[in-house]
Amino acid sequence: MASPVGASPFRAEPADPPVQGGMVTLLPIRIPIPRPHAKRGRKTEIPETPAAAEPCIGVDLIAVSRVREVFAGREALVEAVFTAEELRYCRRQRDPFMHLAARFAAKEAAVKGLGTGMTGRMSWRDVETLHGVSGEPRLVLHGEVARLIEARGWQRCAVSLSHAGDYAMAAVLFTA
Repeated sequence: MASPVGASPFRAEPADPPVQGGMVTLLPIRIPIPRPHAKRGRKTEIPETPAAAEPCIGVDLIAVSRVREVFAGREALVEAVFTAEELRYCRRQRDPFMHLAARFAAKEAAVKGLGTGMTGRMSWRDVETLHGVSGEPRLVLHGEVARLIEARGWQRCAVSLSHAGDYAMAAVLFTA
C-alpha cells in the first residue's frame, strides 16, 4: 500500500517477531538505507520535492563539550569551518566554544534544511552566522549553498540560535 504524500518512509511493520522482556516489548522495524552523499567536488544534486519553493526547516543540537574537544588547539580546522567574522564575534565572548557550537549547529541545520547534507562543492564557510542591527542572528549564504537556495526558489532564510548548559542548538527555515 502506497503511503500518502508527506508520510514518513519508516514503517512500523515488524521485520521480525517482537522481543518480549520485562515491562517493554521491542518491535524491530526495517529502516531504509539512505542514499550515499555526492562525492566532494561534484555539483550537488537538488533533491526532488513536491513544490520547489515549499518552506523547509532544518534543526541541529550539539554538545558544546564536543565542539571544544574537536576544535581546541586546532586553529587550521577552526579557520576552515568558521568565517573570520564568526571567529571575531565568538572570541570576544566569555565562552567562545559555546558560541562556536551554536554557529556550527546553524551550519548543520542549514544543510539539513536543504535536504542534501554537506555534499558536493559545499564548504562549511558557505553558511555564515552574523548579527543584525538589533543583535539578532542572521545567515549569509555563499557559494554552493547559495546556488542551491536560489535553484530551490527560496528567497528568505530565518535562523534561531540557543545555548544552555552543555548544549547549543539552531533552527533554520527557508521560504519563498
